[in-house]
Amino acid sequence: MEKILWGSSTNAQQYEGGWNEDGKGATIADVRVLKNGYSDFKTASDAYHRYKEDIELYAEMGFTVYRFSMSWARIFPTGNNSEPNAKGLAFYDTIVNELIEKGITPICTLYAYDLPVNLLEEYGGWLDRQCIQDYNHYASTIFKHFKGRIKYYVPFNEPNLFHLDSEYIAGNKDLTKKQLWQAEHHLTVAYAEACIACHRIDPQAKIGPNSAFQMLYPATCAPADCLAAAESYYETNIAYLDIYCRGEYPKYLLNKLDKMDALPVITKDDEKKMKEAKPDYISSTYYFSSLVRAAPLPKEDIEANYPEPKQFQGALVQYRSGEELNPYTDRTEWNWTIDPAGLYIQLMEIYQRYQLPILILENGIAHTEELDSDNKIHDDYRIKYLADHIKKVKEAIYDGVEIIGYLTWSAIDLHSTREGFVKRYGFIYIDREEHDLRSLNRYPKKSFYWYKRVIASNGDDLSLEIDY
Repeated sequence: MEKILWGSSTNAQQYEGGWNEDGKGATIADVRVLKNGYSDFKTASDAYHRYKEDIELYAEMGFTVYRFSMSWARIFPTGNNSEPNAKGLAFYDTIVNELIEKGITPICTLYAYDLPVNLLEEYGGWLDRQCIQDYNHYASTIFKHFKGRIKYYVPFNEPNLFHLDSEYIAGNKDLTKKQLWQAEHHLTVAYAEACIACHRIDPQAKIGPNSAFQMLYPATCAPADCLAAAESYYETNIAYLDIYCRGEYPKYLLNKLDKMDALPVITKDDEKKMKEAKPDYISSTYYFSSLVRAAPLPKEDIEANYPEPKQFQGALVQYRSGEELNPYTDRTEWNWTIDPAGLYIQLMEIYQRYQLPILILENGIAHTEELDSDNKIHDDYRIKYLADHIKKVKEAIYDGVEIIGYLTWSAIDLHSTREGFVKRYGFIYIDREEHDLRSLNRYPKKSFYWYKRVIASNGDDLSLEIDY
């Protein structure tokens, strides 16, 4: 297989901690209260104090690429300050320089669900066009400051999920449909402006959209189910990538928004910027596939066939049949389907439609984990999951898909978006519990050494056994 980049990802709100240190402003993540008594994001993995130790571990694994996100409020504490916070820039300077020194290519996501609270309070955040201008000031500052050092930028994390969970992504509650899509459009224009600014300021850097591209299968071969799956597939995936890659809203999306009385105000200047923004690549995330049915199953049928489902709060996908799960796939502890074939289909669908190289930013499996008496985690389930998915990446490459790199979620244990610290994804265990920070020490899991071998072999050695 041709050489690709190998590594993993984290996001600032879930990983950094240090929520109010060195001039950082508050974000919507800092004030977020999770359901079911899960912990907050204020300490997370305490990376703000231990990032050098973590980067050493990433280098030991052999990472050639690492995706992190910057906190907007660490650079501009109120989101719209005229001058950046010097200590915030210095923090990310050190991270980027450490990565480069160790031969690890930095990938920077500029926005991952952590809008500065001040902008939400001042004018409603993404509901107002002013947010486009403030975001562009932030993004342009980063492009200038890190020119020549950061090679890949991702303006927004999983923006195609905005309409499914705007409160989590942007902090806006109880929006009308029209407000929701107007805010989403403002995010789209901000993406376009970021692409244009990046190419102007740092022509050597690459920038492009990210998509949590959902694999949505019809629950049966009934035409109505196939149509429902196709509609969800186009609305959640293709419509967004058409906007980002082709610079215009597809007609079917405009038609639907019109029927819902949710058409956003789109100016001529917006249209010009959207057309001018040319992506260099597409980044994707993939975890599971889902079923879509035209009409929901009866509640008693779901309860009889799928007892005690683990709810994914604020579900990311359009389960038109409630908690119905695919009987042909295994499931994770969190009832997410395990479907490596879906990743192959995703990669083929994206590449064949847009003919742009793909950077896989997230792919992984969560589990509740505790250290054994030897301070070890035998996460064979993670090894099996990743091996099966990497095989599908290799098949896609063989079939002509241009892959820049493969990154897992996540590099190290961190705060899950909705299930706190109990839901662990990393190669490295962090010694903390939900509400007990304990030592915060780092312990490599069995998968740490397995992935190290995978990277060293460029994905050729995917055997499951590894000395630990």
